[in-house]
Amino acid sequence: MKTRYKYIHFDDVQDCGWYCYNNRNDDSLGCVTFYPIWKQWVIDFRPDMVFNNQCLRDIADFLDQLNKKPTKHKAKGKGEK
Repeated sequence: MKTRYKYIHFDDVQDCGWYCYNNRNDDSLGCVTFYPIWKQWVIDFRPDMVFNNQCLRDIADFLDQLNKKPTKHKAKGKGEK
């Protein structure tokens, strides 16, 4: 699975799912989690983040990779009680 792109990369972490970082200084841009209501992986961006079209394409590509994989993910996400 591709996790490194031109401007951003993703790291697997236990408390979240995946973190998205920029490649220049490793600032955290957001958290990728499984959203059980939609039954798919989504990204929750940190406040005041801005992205160009290439970064958004790369984020969408990463989410597509995760969402195509079969998952038995049962962790609670946003919107689930």
